Amino acid sequence: MELSPAPAGRWADLPEDIALAVASRLQEADVCALGGCSRSWRAACDADCVWERLFRCRWPAAAAEAAVASRVQGRKALYINQHRRMNVAISNVVEFVGSSLNNGWLESECYLKAIADLALTADIGFLDVQFFLFSRNHSAIINLIGLHFSIASLHVPMPLTRTIKPSFGLLRNVVLTRALSFFSQLKSVKHSKLAK
Repeated sequence: MELSPAPAGRWADLPEDIALAVASRLQEADVCALGGCSRSWRAACDADCVWERLFRCRWPAAAAEAAVASRVQGRKALYINQHRRMNVAISNVVEFVGSSLNNGWLESECYLKAIADLALTADIGFLDVQFFLFSRNHSAIINLIGLHFSIASLHVPMPLTRTIKPSFGLLRNVVLTRALSFFSQLKSVKHSKLAK
């Protein structure tokens, strides 16, 4: 499908640096949506500087390696490939948990193995957990594994984890509220033991 030519005096006249400044302040989904609006926006949204910032924000530990790899492929392609790697790694954990469920119950060893497998995944970040584990399509157990991993391994502060609740249904809100309360109690017990 061919894009219609931009009317004179509109997007075609927008200075490139302004278009890049706008695109570089957006999140991934917004950059992709904006890139579909016109040729001018597509050029701005496909720029390496936009995808380099997105990559650095999402996977800061992998940014140095990405700089070398980006010479071969563009930053956008690098971002997409890293996103796919995270999807495969996290999907393997989700499949393991799904195959280990026994009538809705999960043995503690399987729960801990799932968290350990996530911890062994290089460069996984909170955005990956939010995107791939905090989904309405997953069970509450998967959501709790993501929550536990975020707090224990990624050291995401408790107030930030509370922001994920609106993306779940009512039942999951109750489960997550109880889980957050439980994790808070564990942390307070741990800190009180350390203080003694």
